Amino acid sequence: MSKREIVIIFILIIVAIVRFLFFIPKVPSFINVVGKSVFLVGIVNEDPDIRLRNKHLNIKIDNQDINILVFVGRDVDVSYGDKVEVKGVLEEPENFITNTGKEFNYKRYLSNKDIYYLIKNADINIISRESGNKLKSLLYRVRNSFMKNINDVIPMPESDLANGLILGARGGFDEDIKQDFIETGTIHIIALSGYNVSIVADGVMKTFSLIFSEVVSIVLGMFVILLFIIMTGATSTAVRAGIMATIMLLGRMTGRKYLAGRALIIAGLIMIAFDPRVLTDMSFQLSFIATGGVLFVTPKVIGWFRILPLRFGFREMVATTVAATISVLPILLYLTGVFSIVSLPTNILILLFIPLAMLFIFITGIFGFISPVLSIPFGYISYLILLYILSVISFFGSLSFASISIQSFPLILTIFIYILLLWWVFKKNNN
Repeated sequence: MSKREIVIIFILIIVAIVRFLFFIPKVPSFINVVGKSVFLVGIVNEDPDIRLRNKHLNIKIDNQDINILVFVGRDVDVSYGDKVEVKGVLEEPENFITNTGKEFNYKRYLSNKDIYYLIKNADINIISRESGNKLKSLLYRVRNSFMKNINDVIPMPESDLANGLILGARGGFDEDIKQDFIETGTIHIIALSGYNVSIVADGVMKTFSLIFSEVVSIVLGMFVILLFIIMTGATSTAVRAGIMATIMLLGRMTGRKYLAGRALIIAGLIMIAFDPRVLTDMSFQLSFIATGGVLFVTPKVIGWFRILPLRFGFREMVATTVAATISVLPILLYLTGVFSIVSLPTNILILLFIPLAMLFIFITGIFGFISPVLSIPFGYISYLILLYILSVISFFGSLSFASISIQSFPLILTIFIYILLLWWVFKKNNN
């Protein structure tokens, strides 16, 4: 590691500490009105999160740096940027116990998004439309139109999986399907992970390279990746993958060798410097550790699978799946208490089809802007692939031995396991 990189890392650490000490928003005190009916005016600050039975709105209160999470009916016609009047009972978020018996810190999860209060079953009245950022508004409209094109030709729940793979939308699944994803350790495929973003980035670069020079393709690629991350809600996993992709493209532009391990560390430190609270974000933790596992554990385990064919990248896919699984297992046990016995076979059977599914889903959505009739053949192919993926997940998730619940997995044991894993990864191989 060069002196310049060490200086950059040191600066990012200092920035993170300063931001944590002086720039993290303080919890607003609404204690006098908690539990009472309130009337608020604000702007819908993000694209509505559409769930199975309702919509979740992140509303920024007028003239105050305060966000409120508001629950409204699924059929309420409200969009990003709408100025609304909200009436309902103001509540503080409460932690809850998951199906595995672990407590989910819902209060911290929302506070990381600067949300400290919520209103359930709210009544809203739209005062005006499109008061938000014009670029975000345009990107969200494109996103919603793209999802509608998919929903028009692909039935549920396959359309929900399609939207999850391409755009990270996962609110439409019922509880049984969500539980199958958890039981089989495949929830990552609908969380817009770095894997999904890398597929998008690679596709964008290949498309631009057919028309433009390499430098122009790289610049346009970085711009499209930025727009894509904004459009999909800028989740921590997507942002981390986007930063790494940008570092890779900058390295290609300047002729410098791309070192993914260093890029991962720099991406993580940039995110922590911007908002240190990301350290407590489970998505960030899992994404960072899984990516580290793919980069550093895969070379250690790929020799275990010499018997597998190299064709279609099958051996490498199995090795990376095993590496990622080994890497995230300790923290998953600590955070969720779920040990999926069927995770490896399920992921191996479906991951080879994810890029193919994303390709045909993308074509389906694009052709939908031209004519729904043109998108039907590609939608049908997408449906068959998605049906296969969901069938595999449903089969393994329904097995009585699919997973084991471990309600109390000690933090000290988690740390000890990662110390051993780091020692194993970085020790010198005498052979």
